[in-house]
Amino acid sequence: MQMLAAVAAALVVAWAVLVVVAQVKNPDQSPITMGMSGLARGRAPWVMKSAFIVRGLSALALVAALPADLRVTRLAFAGVVLLWVWGTGSAVLALADTDMPGEAPTPAGRAHAVIALVAYIAGATGAIVLSSTMLRHAGLSGIATWALPISITAAAALAVQVVAFGAAAREAPAGMAAGSATPAPPETVAAEPVSPAVAPPLAAGVPPQLGTETRVGTRAAPRARPAGTAVDSGALHDLASYAGLYQRIFVGLLMAWTLLVALSLLGS
Repeated sequence: MQMLAAVAAALVVAWAVLVVVAQVKNPDQSPITMGMSGLARGRAPWVMKSAFIVRGLSALALVAALPADLRVTRLAFAGVVLLWVWGTGSAVLALADTDMPGEAPTPAGRAHAVIALVAYIAGATGAIVLSSTMLRHAGLSGIATWALPISITAAAALAVQVVAFGAAAREAPAGMAAGSATPAPPETVAAEPVSPAVAPPLAAGVPPQLGTETRVGTRAAPRARPAGTAVDSGALHDLASYAGLYQRIFVGLLMAWTLLVALSLLGS
């Protein structure tokens, strides 16, 4: 069991290294606005795809490293199954490429989105369930004192992430429609002229991004809000601008939970 815990911890570290390398190789993909899955469609896509697989294997190794007496209750068994779904789903993401912003939806892209959502929910729920079970385990109650808060925070980050990406998905068609619509009346145009930011050209083979908002150091001018739009639409727009960051916070917290549980199993 301790060997499997050591493997799980090592895989978490390897995952972090792979994600950093993938991001460095794709500086045109903003880690603030863009999801991590897009890194598997940019330069050196095998790096991010390897990160998906390693992330999944870390969860599966942790499941195998858990003490046998922890899995006897129904609640603990449910947590183990959920964590298995998280690990398997994470690895399977390497087989289905995501759709990039500006591209027409594809079956592979839809599959990627569904698998990711199911895996994320299973991972966050499984971590909470297992952390709660550890509270009643004589040898693991100390782990749960910090594992449970981390898992709950990860679940909160997941909820924000889902809302942020949902807002970004709704804004994408609206933005394309606005580009082809007739000019707005004079009263909706800003008084001061806005100089459009010129985005650097994309390298060959790199898919389109979300426009100038996703490039480092550039940000598109805010669109005029139609009459009758809800007041909170501005807040949703701001939330969508940080969708990639919320995703990284969620996944990072869940991987930190995996690492700390694995290290605690090593020391127990």
